[in-house]
Amino acid sequence: MPVSSFRRFATLATLAGLPVMASTPAPLPSVHRAQDQSTTLVTVGFRVLARDGSPVLDLKPEEVVLKVGGRAREIVAIELMRSVGAVAPGSAVAAPPPFVTNAPLVGGRVVRLLVDEEAIEPGHDEPVKRALGQLVAALAPEDQVGLRTLKGVGATVQPTPRHDRVLAAIARLQGRSTPLEATADALCRTRMANDALLNLFEGAVPSAVTVAVLVSNGLTSPTTATMSTIRGSGGLAGSVTPSACEFSGADLIALASAAADSRVHVYGLQVFRGADIGAGMENFAGLTGNAMVRLSGDTTAPMKRIASETSAYYLAAFEVPQSERTGSPQRVAVSVAREGLEVKAWPSLIIPKADARPVKADKPKLRDLLATARVFRDLPLRATIHTSHASTDGKLRVVCVFDSNDPSAKIAEASAALFDDTGKPRTQWSGQPAAFKKSPVMATLTAPGPGTYRMRLAALDASGAAGTLDEEVRVEAASPGSAVTSALVLGTKDGPGFAPRLEFVNEPVAIAMVEIFGVTKATAVEATFEFALSEDSPARGSIPGTVESPRDDLRIAHVSFPVAQMSAGDVVVRAVITVDGKPLAAKPFHTLRKVVR
Repeated sequence: MPVSSFRRFATLATLAGLPVMASTPAPLPSVHRAQDQSTTLVTVGFRVLARDGSPVLDLKPEEVVLKVGGRAREIVAIELMRSVGAVAPGSAVAAPPPFVTNAPLVGGRVVRLLVDEEAIEPGHDEPVKRALGQLVAALAPEDQVGLRTLKGVGATVQPTPRHDRVLAAIARLQGRSTPLEATADALCRTRMANDALLNLFEGAVPSAVTVAVLVSNGLTSPTTATMSTIRGSGGLAGSVTPSACEFSGADLIALASAAADSRVHVYGLQVFRGADIGAGMENFAGLTGNAMVRLSGDTTAPMKRIASETSAYYLAAFEVPQSERTGSPQRVAVSVAREGLEVKAWPSLIIPKADARPVKADKPKLRDLLATARVFRDLPLRATIHTSHASTDGKLRVVCVFDSNDPSAKIAEASAALFDDTGKPRTQWSGQPAAFKKSPVMATLTAPGPGTYRMRLAALDASGAAGTLDEEVRVEAASPGSAVTSALVLGTKDGPGFAPRLEFVNEPVAIAMVEIFGVTKATAVEATFEFALSEDSPARGSIPGTVESPRDDLRIAHVSFPVAQMSAGDVVVRAVITVDGKPLAAKPFHTLRKVVR
């Protein structure tokens, strides 16, 4: 390494880790009195809003009147659950996370957009795109937004703070129905909406502010009738064979109870054009006390209001005698002793039976974990995912490097699958026992071809604790004469080879590596590796890289640097690639995290 470059890097290595924006809610205040052994503490969620939709943040227990099951309840504790506000002007911009994880969000909100494309006629999808774009634009930068369709086909994005990716997915939405089909399939789509919301509720973390926005053109009310017209599926085995669809009043009660337990805010957006099956949408929108929003005319104000009023809510605790623990749903009513305020409460709750015992679940199967959209967090997971063209057979590879960020957890089984934009699984990797003797584990899948895929990783430890995570993967084809770069990959030396790393602890040397494909034998490629505090901030140092040519159409640029001299924290490593004397616009990067143990 040249002395001048080393000096620049040494200056960068003295930087401490950047601060992490976080908002972990404190527990409910302690009740300063002895609780009767014959009572149980239960919590109810509600929002209090000003006329403009902004949340009221200074409410006191004595200002709240709570009725459950028609009876007034004494509030013994109250807590404000609040997401982080927008980043203040002039605040330092932190490096993006070095890996994806199934850990609960810290700071910001999780906003899940569920779109029923099968109920929207072609050509009538513009109001949907416009409204969802307005909603995303009204969110704070640190809010994580995800999008999926009810059938899991088409545009799909896992929750991410990269709002540009979500906006691009919204632009790809398209109506897929006719009036006759929308009417015939209404019951099956209602069943899918129920299941999608239930999965979301079960995977939500009550301490994080979570919002579900269901977009449809009308769903049915509860019924005991069945239909067998359901088409397609996102299951691992491909399309599901026709089966009966049913949505009953008991299903709706169970869904409302799950919504109350999860504290997820639910909104229903109804497309006002095309086939209109109005009955039923109100049931879904009303799960958390909201009115249905019809997407007609200018939707700017209602979308901004959704963003505003979901930024905070209250939890109120009250005591329940054992005699009321019947397992039956109870109506909830909340009012406040202030003029001009609107109160929205989760309209019901189920107080569990006094003798209820948790049912021990069977050890889950990897196949079942891959086939569902539910998030499992009992086994913490973290991963990096990148594409590679470096195989000798020229096939496109998707590489997932993963482990558990719980030092005591040992992964015993794992499998990963790539799903295409129709929700069909295209390729799968299942790890053999030897793969889990090293950490991190590396899974390599052969991509069927260029395109956008959803990778789902599922893993189990020896006790049967399950973890899953999902991430969108774009696979690009090599086009001779048009240079394209891969993602930047970080690792260290493993004998004569390369070993990927998710974070660095006591490794003496780190290696950064980038593939450049779509070149020819005569193409001249050079690379410089920069170090910065964030993706777009000025470089604090740089080191020239080495470029190798394993094939005529492929270059691999890499650099080694002394990570042992770095302070603990995060720093962005990015590559500046020059092809035939012209720098590429794309600068692949990755965040290097060093920790001290």
